[in-house]
Amino acid sequence: MNTFNMHVGESLNIQLASTGQRCWGEVVGVKKDKYILVETGKSQNSITFFPEDSVTIRCINNGDGVLCGFRTTVARYLTEPFTQVILHYPQDIERMQLRNECRYNCFCPVTVQYEDKLYDGMLINISQHGGKIVLPALSEDESGEPQEYPFYEDQKLAFNFKPFGASSSVAINAVIRRIIMRDGGMTLGVFIENVPEEEKVFFEFLERCKKFSELA
Repeated sequence: MNTFNMHVGESLNIQLASTGQRCWGEVVGVKKDKYILVETGKSQNSITFFPEDSVTIRCINNGDGVLCGFRTTVARYLTEPFTQVILHYPQDIERMQLRNECRYNCFCPVTVQYEDKLYDGMLINISQHGGKIVLPALSEDESGEPQEYPFYEDQKLAFNFKPFGASSSVAINAVIRRIIMRDGGMTLGVFIENVPEEEKVFFEFLERCKKFSELA
């Protein structure tokens, strides 16, 4: 029995079997056991699909740290009223547990550093080895063109935040494992390479986040 549930708003990574090209898309409609409608126009590297193209789909189902993957074919590709690909609903799903530890909600202001540039965002959740950072849409440059973040998957970066109630901030080196683009902003799923020098402050913050998450 297929217990896989796809929900509107979930992000999918679509890989075209013939070329290996990939793009991100957002689920905008589901016909259970029939079709999945995915908007791809927001992706920076959108792909043109053709009916019966074979594709591999990857997603983190329900945000629970379980990677789901399946192979399917394209039913239709449309460019109006927005760029979208209609996929046949999968028959078989592969699942792999990505996280062996819980993430705790924290909603803490964070500064992300890449080279000599700093970007303000929000640390949404955290664990000893990972976290999720949300960055807002950037303002336009002097020529009126929208600016873009210089981030990509497997890229190293640093982020800095000051835990609630702490007298000092925590600096962490991390690697980007997942990127989601939405409404001009960016969500980064990061892997923490090592525990920061401010080890005591960091673990006290984790414990505090854990307690608040259990109360929620």
